[in-house]
Amino acid sequence: MHGKRVPMWLTSFKTALVLEDFESIATLLDEMPQFETHQQMEEAFYLLVQTKTSIEKNKSQIAHIMQQLTNNLNFLKSTQIDPPSSLNLKL
Repeated sequence: MHGKRVPMWLTSFKTALVLEDFESIATLLDEMPQFETHQQMEEAFYLLVQTKTSIEKNKSQIAHIMQQLTNNLNFLKSTQIDPPSSLNLKL
């Protein structure tokens, strides 16, 4: 069974990378096997580089979305009509 562990890990890692399933990637990184061939090691290296690139891209996109959210919230706050105070008594 040990001989099948590395190919299964590589396949699972590829799937997680394509799906951008970062939780699965983290789990797989914790369970990274000892590679049996130079080819497996090179493939894992390539996948790790691609993962790093994907995470950096995702981080940049999230930062952009967060900035848009902040801008929209600030705009809504600036255009909001002040609600009447609970102490505002009508005479």
